[in-house]
Amino acid sequence: MADDTQNNDHLILDEESAPRTGTNTYSRSCLQASRASDISSLQDTMDLDDPVAIAPKSRRRETAGAKKAIEITEDQEDDSQEQLVMNLLDMVADATPDELVTRQDKMTSTLLRLKELQDQQPPKVSFNPSIANSRRERLEGTLIYLTSELSAIPASNWASYKKKLINLCESEQIINMEFPRRLLKVTEIIYLPEELEAIPREEFGRMQSVARVCATAAQAMGPDGENTDGLAEKWISAKVQDLEFLKKMFGSMRNTFKASGLENSMMPWERQG
Repeated sequence: MADDTQNNDHLILDEESAPRTGTNTYSRSCLQASRASDISSLQDTMDLDDPVAIAPKSRRRETAGAKKAIEITEDQEDDSQEQLVMNLLDMVADATPDELVTRQDKMTSTLLRLKELQDQQPPKVSFNPSIANSRRERLEGTLIYLTSELSAIPASNWASYKKKLINLCESEQIINMEFPRRLLKVTEIIYLPEELEAIPREEFGRMQSVARVCATAAQAMGPDGENTDGLAEKWISAKVQDLEFLKKMFGSMRNTFKASGLENSMMPWERQG
């Protein structure tokens, strides 16, 4: 009987203590579950809100960056070296000392931008006698294959032209000339004098030969590895078309004079020649 009483007492104590322990554990579990639920809800909210909240900011940054890039590009397009020099001249022209002081920052930024553009240009090749010799050798070697074309040019004329071509090969200015510029120089040396002499005589075949000599000489004076065959042939073709037009025009004018009973009259270009 005493044992039963003791057991009952233990049960009572256990029952009294059990709810407290269970309650505390349950409370902590509920609190932890509540916090976990809050965190999960917050994460879900952030996951849902992130694209909406962040994307516009990103777009705004990208839009602002794009606008800035466009502004910089437009500014750089407008500030060519020639334009910058003109701007500097405008700043200092008729400016008082006080005005020069107020414009100092703008003048400095303009000078810095001008230097930046100059630094971006490719370096020029320095003059080298060996390069000049190689250009001359290429020119002389190329002319050997133009026997037929050169025969159309009077010997006395060609002697003068060749001397000028060699001087051009050995000059410093030829070093940094591209094909169009070289062709222009050669045209001034050969084509224009020949044109003044041959066109009044209606020697159009001669001028076609002169055109090929000019293009070939300009190619020969270029640097090693330069490919200008397409440009040269295009220029020759254009010249041939011009000469064909002149030939037809002269023939048409001659026929007009003939139909008017003036067939023995001297043509205007013949009088000029």
